[in-house]
This record gives sequence, C-alpha cells and structure tokens, in this order.
Amino acid sequence: MLDTTLGIVTLVVACAVFLVLGLAYAWRRRRQSVEDYTVSRNHAPTNVGIATLVASMFGTWVLMSPGESGANFGIISLVGYALGMAGIPVMFMFVGPRIRQLMPNGHSITEYVKHRFGPVPFVAIAVAIIFVIGIFITAEMVAITNAVSVLTGSPKWATAVAVGLVVVAYTAYGGLRVSIYTDRIQFWILIPVLLLLLVVAAVLVGSAGAWKSAGEAGALSVSRADSYFFAIVLIIGIVASNAFHPGMWQRVYTVENQQALNRSLWGAAAIAIPLTFLMGMAGIAAVGNGSVDPFGYPEVAVALFALASDVFPLWMHFLMLICALMLAMSTLDTMMNGLASNIAADMAGMSIGRGTLMWVARIATIVVAIPAIIVATQANSVLYVFLVADLIGAAIAVPMLVGLYSARMPGWGVLLAGGVGIVIGALYYPKPDLLSPWALTSPIGGQMFFAFASALVISTAIALVIIIGRRMVAPSQEYDFAALDSNVGLIDEPAVADD
Repeated sequence: MLDTTLGIVTLVVACAVFLVLGLAYAWRRRRQSVEDYTVSRNHAPTNVGIATLVASMFGTWVLMSPGESGANFGIISLVGYALGMAGIPVMFMFVGPRIRQLMPNGHSITEYVKHRFGPVPFVAIAVAIIFVIGIFITAEMVAITNAVSVLTGSPKWATAVAVGLVVVAYTAYGGLRVSIYTDRIQFWILIPVLLLLLVVAAVLVGSAGAWKSAGEAGALSVSRADSYFFAIVLIIGIVASNAFHPGMWQRVYTVENQQALNRSLWGAAAIAIPLTFLMGMAGIAAVGNGSVDPFGYPEVAVALFALASDVFPLWMHFLMLICALMLAMSTLDTMMNGLASNIAADMAGMSIGRGTLMWVARIATIVVAIPAIIVATQANSVLYVFLVADLIGAAIAVPMLVGLYSARMPGWGVLLAGGVGIVIGALYYPKPDLLSPWALTSPIGGQMFFAFASALVISTAIALVIIIGRRMVAPSQEYDFAALDSNVGLIDEPAVADD
C-alpha cells in the first residue's frame, strides 16, 4: 500500500492536471455550437475514433470487475467477458451505419425512439437510459473509490468528491469535444502503462507459483459449468446494456465518415479482447496466490489490488493509482456528457434557445453525478452493480433496435416485449449471494444465466411474434423510414472542426 499522504497528493495532482487541461481546451472553444457540444459531428479521424472509443469503454472497473469474475467463476468467464466487451463495437458496426443512413442529422438513441415509436416509448426508453447510465456512473465511482482506498488507505468520500467534481467541471463546460480531447491523452498514456503492468505482473505471479495453485483450485478449468453460464451472462448483458450508452451513439456521429467509423470500431474490438482477458487473469492469480477466496467479499471485489499488496513492488502500486484515476475520468466524462447531450438533443425541438439548451445539458451533468458520488462511498462489488443495468438492457435492446430494420415494429410492441422481459428476468435475478429474493430457482441451473437468458429470449420472441402478426393482419401498416431523415434536423450550425 502506498503512503496515504503520497496517495492523496497523487490524487490531487492528477485531478488538477486534467481539470486544467480540460478547462483550458474548453475555454478556447467556448463559443461552440450546441451541435459541437452534443455530437461534434463528422470531425474525428480513425485514430481519434479508436482512442475515444477505447477510453470510453474502459474505466477503472477494468481493474476490478474482470478480476472479480475470474476469481469467482474461472477462466471461461473471462472469455465471455472479453467477447462481451468486443461485442460492443461489433454491435455498433451494424446499428451505427444504419442509424447514420436513416437519421443522418441525429444526435441520440432517444431521438430515434421518439420519432420512430412515439412519445410513450420515448419516455420509457429515456427513463431506462437515465437509470442504466446512472448505474454505469455509479459503478465507475464505486470502482475508483475502492481502488484508491485499497491502494492508499484514503477515505472513499474524498476520492468520490475529488474525481466527481473535476470531471463534472470540465465536462459540463466543454461538452463532447473536451471529452474526446482528454480521451486521446488518457488513451496514449494508459495503453503502454497497462501493458507494462501486465508483463511485470505475469512474471512476478509466475515466480510466486500462483498459476500452478490456481490450476489446482480449478480456476483454470475449462469444464466448470458455472463458468460457461456466467460467460453467457456477461456476453448478453454487456452488449445489450451498451445499446443504451449515449456516449457510444454520440461517437457514431462524431467520426468523420462511414469508413472511419468501421475502422475505429474494429480497432476498439481488437484492443478490448486481450485487455479485458488479461486484466481478468489477475483475479485467477489472486486466488492461486491465496490473496482472495472465490466469493470472499469484500476482498474478492478488489482481487487485483489484494494480489498487488502481496506481490507487487511499490512502484507498481503508484502506476496502478495513476491508471485508475485516468480510467475513471475517461469513462465518467463520456457517460456524463452522453447523458447530458441526450437531454439537450431531446429538448431541442421544444423552441428552447441555444443558451438555455447548453445550461440544461450542464445542469443535467451535475444532477446525474451527485447520487453516484453518494452511493460510491458505500458499495463494494462493481460487477454486481453493472449486472443490474445489464438485465434491463437484455430485455429492451432487441425490441428497440429491431425498429431500425423492421417497419412493422410498433411502439407498443417495444413496451410489451421489453416490459415482459424485465419482469421475467427480475423474478429470477439473484442477490449478491446468487440466491433469488423471489425464491425462484432456475430449472436448468445457473440462476444469473437463466435471468438474463429468459429476459433476452422472451423479449426477442415477443418482438418477432408482433412483427410477423402485423405482417399477416395489417400488411399495409408500415413505418416510413424516410420520416427519420425529414423530421430530424441539426440543432444549430456546427462550427468548423479545428483539431
């Protein structure tokens, strides 16, 4: 563990550096349009696209959640985690080009829902997105407060307030452009430092005999049924919940063209697989080293840091602290600005002035951050917090996104399919001890698996039945996709990109 004073000084310096960088960049572009603030349309080349996607996808949770999964469920669950993370950009390879084609002047997923399905589904999906992203922000705050607390012994509230205030300050003021600017800096620092930590950690753990012990404990086994079940849960949950991630939808419009979007997404997927898997191996190593026990909370929730305290030298603790802080800021600014931009874009058609829209977006950024900062001082498991949001995504994602392709999917169908999926999945969804509070058990084993699988399969089946039924009963009732292009326009004139 680092000295508490050194840890607090590092926290303050890191936060101060990014506060100054972010505010200075935002000040130079203080006359930006609402378009620039919300989507910064068509300005990012491929290299910037990859950097901002990776920095947005990976937060401090990558130092914790994959390790927790590996420690509890073994190596196959890490394969699922890695495929789930890669599945995010893969999903956007399909839906990203489609929404750019149908709604070229769009800004957000809720804007699509409003014009495609009507006001009631719009309100329902908007609430779901606020809830999901609120959970994401909370999970990230939980991760960074736990990380700094374990590494330095400093109080969680101090980390939550410091990181939260800094990110809110430069994000609320500068919008998406400053988020992308800081993402680029964080990406080019983080990737080399994380690779260095992984290489050194693998050598140190191997010399301690942890891999052999982990194999004997079954953590490296490829025949564990629970590991396969949980791997599927992660793939379903991670991909589905990120269909509601406004920051990812922003970046669909931010890249300069379709070719840059595809290349950026491929690059993000290629980085996501090895990074997630290797970070998760720290949890298996922690079990092998005896630093944590499977399901031994709260220690297993910070498996990497428990391993670090036993095996890693002090300089690695310092680098881990730097990585944790940058990972947190790169993800938090994306989610906060994404949600704020969603709200601003949704209100743009209400005859509200440009200045008012900007202030609405900024206030929304602050409001979302406050409960996350408060909750972050109490919670322990990042993985469990994420999975709550993932279940909602598993139930609603397919009915919502199928409307991009099927003209026969109605708004009431999205509500019905998604609502039934959430209810069925929730009935089986377990508490952190993996027991259902409703006393319902899976008929095939894998309680969490059955909750997610039932939510996804049932909602998808209902959506397909509705589409087929309407084709048979009312073949002439189809949505005109051209309306998305004609009804959705620019909020104001975007500025000329200069970076």
